[in-house]
Amino acid sequence: MIIIGVTGQMGSGKSTVSMLIKNATGAVVVDADKIAREYMAPGKEAYEAALRIFGKTILYNRRQANKWRVNRLKFADILFHDDEKRAEFNKTTFRLIGERTKQMILENPDKEFVVLDFPLLYEGGFDKLCNCVIGVFADEETKIRRLDQRPLLTREGAMQRLSKQMSEEKLRELVDYNVENSRDRNYIALSRDVTRLIEKIRKDEEEKRAKNESI
Repeated sequence: MIIIGVTGQMGSGKSTVSMLIKNATGAVVVDADKIAREYMAPGKEAYEAALRIFGKTILYNRRQANKWRVNRLKFADILFHDDEKRAEFNKTTFRLIGERTKQMILENPDKEFVVLDFPLLYEGGFDKLCNCVIGVFADEETKIRRLDQRPLLTREGAMQRLSKQMSEEKLRELVDYNVENSRDRNYIALSRDVTRLIEKIRKDEEEKRAKNESI
C-alpha cells in the first residue's frame, strides 16, 4: 500500500486531484473535511468541543429535525478570526480525524493507494502517515475566484481564510511532488499530469523498497 497525502490551500483544487487519483487507480480517498463535518453533528465530540470553546452563538435551530446545529458560515467566520480558539478546537478535530484515518487504512489492506485529502496535513502531523505528499498549487487570484463561487463566501472571507493557511512557499519546501492547477490548466491537462505523477510515484516507491531490502 502507498499512502499519498494531497494538500494545498483552499481553492487550489486538491480534491479534484484526489478524485483523479481515485478514478485512475481505484484508490480510497480519506477526506478530512468530510470526517470533520461528520463529527460536527449534534452530540458528536467535535460539536461538543465547538460549543465549549465558542459558545451557543454558533448554533441555529433546525426545527424540522428539532436539533440545534452549527451555523457553518458563522462558525467559520469566528474560527478564522480567533487564532487561539482555532488552535484549541483543532486539537480535538485532529485527534478525531487521525483516529478515523487509521481505521480506514486498516479497513482497506488490499488497496494499492490510499489518498489523504487533507488541507491541514502538516499542521495536524498527518504527513507522518504518508509515503509521500503531493502539493496542489494555484495562483492567488484563481484560488479566490474559485472560493468566491462557493455559497455565502465573499471575496473578503476567502482572502481571510487563505491568510490563515500555510503559505504556498512553505508548502513547496515540504511536499515531495507538485501539481500546478492555476486557471490556465484545463481538466484534460490536469488529468494527464496526475496520471504521469502516479506512475512516477509507483516507480519511486518501488526504488525505495528495493533500497531498504538491500540494506
